[in-house]
Amino acid sequence: PRPTAAPATGPPVNCRCGGFWCPSLQQVMQRWVSCSALILGCAACVAADVAAADEQKAAAASLVWRVAGAAQAEHFRFELIPSSAAGMEVMGLASDGGNVILRGSGGVALASAFNWYLNDFLNTTYDWSTYDVVFPSVLPLPPNTTLTRVVKHSYYLNVCTYGYSLAFANWSYWEKHIDWMAMQGVNLPLAFLGQEKVLELTFARFNITFEEMQEFISGPAFLPWFRMGNMQAWGGPITRHWIDDRAVLQMLVLARMRSLGMTPVLPAFAGFLPPAFVSKHPHVNVSRSARWNNFPDPYGSVYILEPTDLMYNALGQAFIEEQTRLYSTDHIYQCDTYNEMRPHSGDPAYLASSSKAVMSAMRAGDPKAVWLMQAWLFLDEFWTPDRIQAYLGAVPDDDLWILDLQAESRAVWQRTKSFYGKPFIWNTLHDFGGQQGLTGNLPQISSGFGAALNLSRSLQGVGITMEGIW
Repeated sequence: PRPTAAPATGPPVNCRCGGFWCPSLQQVMQRWVSCSALILGCAACVAADVAAADEQKAAAASLVWRVAGAAQAEHFRFELIPSSAAGMEVMGLASDGGNVILRGSGGVALASAFNWYLNDFLNTTYDWSTYDVVFPSVLPLPPNTTLTRVVKHSYYLNVCTYGYSLAFANWSYWEKHIDWMAMQGVNLPLAFLGQEKVLELTFARFNITFEEMQEFISGPAFLPWFRMGNMQAWGGPITRHWIDDRAVLQMLVLARMRSLGMTPVLPAFAGFLPPAFVSKHPHVNVSRSARWNNFPDPYGSVYILEPTDLMYNALGQAFIEEQTRLYSTDHIYQCDTYNEMRPHSGDPAYLASSSKAVMSAMRAGDPKAVWLMQAWLFLDEFWTPDRIQAYLGAVPDDDLWILDLQAESRAVWQRTKSFYGKPFIWNTLHDFGGQQGLTGNLPQISSGFGAALNLSRSLQGVGITMEGIW
């Protein structure tokens, strides 16, 4: 069908369909088998080329229009400024005597400058619940001021958030939430939507049917724990409509994130297999996970493929290839192989071979792959210093980044010599299980990050990894 003109909340300015919206995309997804070539053409809209600076500037202007409204947006001007000599993003505020000037080295920096103005000069907050701001009749004009980031990355989201809070969120919500991310300076968001479509296509290469995948994939609200191999099929069966709908949503989310200059983090294959795969490929080397939280069969005891098995490399490569065809890639992949479960061996040599094989599988599908791993597993007493060092040391430093997931109260970097030189991101974690509470140690958040900044050479970011967001 002929594309129609894009609505005001339509595709980002760097959309490769020329600024047009494809209203038939969801219908095409539902006719996947017969129209796969057409889908891949539409998916080019989310190609992962970094948006040019002018395109990011236009995307930031569109963000201000959505948040402030057309009348107020007329009073803002946008200027691109260089990054710092160290390559850090820079944002600034100024005025021309009648309008507010937002300055930034990219889309996220410009959006952050807008948020800075709202907070400090209008005393209003664009929060993640109401997404509403209040403007006075006359906007105060800020002085000429500039701020520079102190770390390169601002990471956001937790694998659990996609179940506890975002399982059923639609594009209308995501559009607001991505605006919020950019305004908070987030430039490294976890983008975990639509991966069940990737799993479907990956395992189809190995003769696994959709119906057999339905016996493996959990229901939407339980996907985080399915994705980490802790249980399977619970709350299912998942429907084809839901899987295809999430794939479409992922395309929209990635396009908007990339238009603002963000680097979305995509998933990678972590080794978990549907029972049908083991039946059809009986010679693969597998083990069974412990019954996480006492889930009974068929929901517990997930099959785990040994990373050193040749099939792991084949599946890992296929996963990255299928995902890239759908969503393109920014070359950073989040993958957890032992989340709240233990390897079947504590031998350092085995652990080293395991992590090396996981990285090799990613690189088979993407030679530029970087592995982003949660450090949550290292809180288990199983992970002694020699085992942690063996597991991390088998992968080159620049190829493996670590999320110190709850660094404000259970920091791992301090007892691992900054993850033995691996780049890491210092995070705060709250809202376990989506539970709300007026609790927290604010001084520790400030002092803990300051200590990491002063004492560690491998700190490269800060983040928030709450399990729930409302």
